[in-house]
Amino acid sequence: MTPCAHNWTSLELSLRPRNLFNIKSEQCRFLAANLHPSYTLCRLATMGKKDTPVRMSLQTLRVLEAFLENPTVQLAGAEVHQRCGIASGTLYPILIRLESAGWFVSRWESIDPSSLGRPRRRLYRLTSTGLRRASEVFASFSRGVLA
Repeated sequence: MTPCAHNWTSLELSLRPRNLFNIKSEQCRFLAANLHPSYTLCRLATMGKKDTPVRMSLQTLRVLEAFLENPTVQLAGAEVHQRCGIASGTLYPILIRLESAGWFVSRWESIDPSSLGRPRRRLYRLTSTGLRRASEVFASFSRGVLA
């Protein structure tokens, strides 16, 4: 086997099909160019940095509004999609950003997938920080200033 850049050998990567690599974008490009697409799923490191402020787009506000209807409820991504009508390619990056900023916590549903005949869902819930910050953002609209 010839060694790849980043100290991975082609054999090592081919033995780990469908693994989730939390790697940088240049590594994703390298892997995409050298492996069959079914082998690797890349998650860009920029999707959930803790030190970046939350971007308040219209879609982010719609997601927050869905959770503010009942702040204690846990919602799956599909339920948020139904309430907001936001496409999954937009919705899940927003959920990841809000979770990494501490506005949400998430957990996997504790069910037996084979008994229900469907995969487990990831459930999201507002944290106390998220509830306070989301309330501040919506209150700022009444003052005419975005928080």
